[in-house]
Amino acid sequence: MTVSEEAFQKIATLVGDKSTPVARASTRAEKLKLYGLYKRATVESDQRPARPGMFNIDGRLKWDAWAAEDKLSKEEARQEYVDLAKELIGKPVEDVLASE
Repeated sequence: MTVSEEAFQKIATLVGDKSTPVARASTRAEKLKLYGLYKRATVESDQRPARPGMFNIDGRLKWDAWAAEDKLSKEEARQEYVDLAKELIGKPVEDVLASE
């Protein structure tokens, strides 16, 4: 089952909302994975800027997380994002998917 763009955007909003209840806390690696998958699903790879300089550690981590997802299609990235969000958040994500 592929995730619609509308459902993906609703789930991305849930992920970004700090008031959304979570099933479990996410690790830094999971947050970076979500970032990379989101960017891959929403922005063309050829629009990615140059890798940030070595003193911009957070920027480099985000850039690397995005670049790591280049092998995925936009649809695959959306699906992996939703799967990880469902694992981390649980019921609110399942509710969005059920409403499709």
